Amino acid sequence: MTQIIALTSFNHLSGKTLIAAHLAVMLAKDYKTAVFEEANKQSPLSEFIAKRCHLNISDKHALSLPAYHQLFKTNFKELSAPFDVVILDSPAAEFLPLADIVITPLRHLEGFKSLSNAQSPFASTIWEAKKQRASKGKNTFKWIVLPNDDDAAFDNLQLQKSAQLLGFEIAPHLENRAEYAQGIKTGITVIDKDIQSLKNLFDMSDLYARRNLKKITDFIWRNK
Repeated sequence: MTQIIALTSFNHLSGKTLIAAHLAVMLAKDYKTAVFEEANKQSPLSEFIAKRCHLNISDKHALSLPAYHQLFKTNFKELSAPFDVVILDSPAAEFLPLADIVITPLRHLEGFKSLSNAQSPFASTIWEAKKQRASKGKNTFKWIVLPNDDDAAFDNLQLQKSAQLLGFEIAPHLENRAEYAQGIKTGITVIDKDIQSLKNLFDMSDLYARRNLKKITDFIWRNK
């Protein structure tokens, strides 16, 4: 059965696309994986995957390569069916009831406020999606909040209280590292460190960045 992962958050600059891209590449090593996003020509996500495809063809690399699709409700079921894992980057609220896992990157105080009480618009959107799943006899999705702000104006105790109130899990912190953004630009990420032809491109900082992503992926994917 296809596992659907949706990335959504309160604000637009929370790192959803960066996480979607790296998660898709990591999972594509072991699963037939696809990423979907709202129709957007020359988006960073589509360019990232296109660059990886080009590198595989031109330089004969063996980069793990998820498929890419634009997200439309009319043909989503048909397009997603062949895959083991489908990742939705910033889907409209109507897609959330389809997800098995919802990931909310948490960045800046505004993002925390959206998770601080059950009456906030964002928390209400998540709750509505859960109710829609229940109305169709489906188990609720796993909701994971992924902190990724080194200067966030909230503490872990507050976040844990919100987790108990709203019913989400807290993933390991995504470190603010330049290596992740660089990977989106070039198409070659720290996840590719094991590829023999690319080993000379990486140093110890890339190794630490890769470990951080691996820890987060394992957390998201456990008990899927």
